[in-house]
Amino acid sequence: MTDEIKIWAIDGSSEANKVTELEPTNRTETEQMLEDTLVANPEMLMPGLTLVGRQTPTDGGPLDLLGVDSSGQLVVFELKRETLTRDAVTQIIDYASSLESLSDDDLAAQIAGQSGKNGIGPIDDFEEWYSQRFPDQQLDSLKPVQMMLVGLGADKNATRMVDFLTKRGVDISLLTFHGYSHAGKTLLAKQVQAEPTLIGRIPGDRKERLAERERKALERAEALGIRDFFEEVVEDFRQLAHEEHPRKYGYAFYQQSLKLEDRWFNGSYAVLFTEDRKIRITFYPVSIHLCKTKFSSAEKAIQFFYEPPPNAPPTKEVKEQCYCLLDKQEWEEHKDTLRGLASAVYKAWNEALRNNG
Repeated sequence: MTDEIKIWAIDGSSEANKVTELEPTNRTETEQMLEDTLVANPEMLMPGLTLVGRQTPTDGGPLDLLGVDSSGQLVVFELKRETLTRDAVTQIIDYASSLESLSDDDLAAQIAGQSGKNGIGPIDDFEEWYSQRFPDQQLDSLKPVQMMLVGLGADKNATRMVDFLTKRGVDISLLTFHGYSHAGKTLLAKQVQAEPTLIGRIPGDRKERLAERERKALERAEALGIRDFFEEVVEDFRQLAHEEHPRKYGYAFYQQSLKLEDRWFNGSYAVLFTEDRKIRITFYPVSIHLCKTKFSSAEKAIQFFYEPPPNAPPTKEVKEQCYCLLDKQEWEEHKDTLRGLASAVYKAWNEALRNNG
């Protein structure tokens, strides 16, 4: 396959449909703009892509870009500001195999620890970040890791190798950009030379994974001597949620997806326990947004702490999430108020869903 692509601009205003062949840009100019442009516009690499790392360390060295696609799968990008060669193919396999060898928890910690750099947004808790975006999946859905080589053309060896791997079920693709000048602007053309196989992951049984995560969380609560206390609190809150997801130290609770202010929300609150044997109840910004008066009233009786949400999306009016820390005695004192808040959120959420419908 040749790397040469010719592009014409068609002047449809003239009867003759005059065409003008676009001139390739200076290659150095395209090289300099490529990486920063892709970081600022990840959809140019893949629709629905969210970049979560840039120059992320691996056993094979720092990889250029790391992203999560629209289905929740991890994607490694190796960028070359030149023609892609066989060395790039071996390099990206090295990076992907390094990430693939990590446990789910270590991979999550690696991503969170390297976020917030080089134009990538910060992620304090990757597991929570992931669960907000993919509530029906667990971290093991990140694998197997996809690979995408990105450059300004590819030689025949790289093309042959990628084609060979793709035909044998390896999720690798080769993407090249070509720069052109037209009407004082620089245009980029995208050419995918080997489509990803998309053969699908081999998911474990989701119910078994969730049951195992829940079992471990309850074992931790048991070891701290607060399992009965924790389960009592959880039972009150799970009755007012559409879905729950076990976490390392408790549960996050979700409602049906709600569109508000042109974005989607589903997480409403979380019930976790701490190492000092207290229960932490967190209400996400959208819950506060839906029930401002209720929360203002509850603050008169309960001490809430406010913080920027590490992963839960804010609303235009509510930028922070709130939480309270309770021991057994404090729970008994405030449980009716907290149950009332959870109930108010549930009712307001369903009312908003009806209004949207």
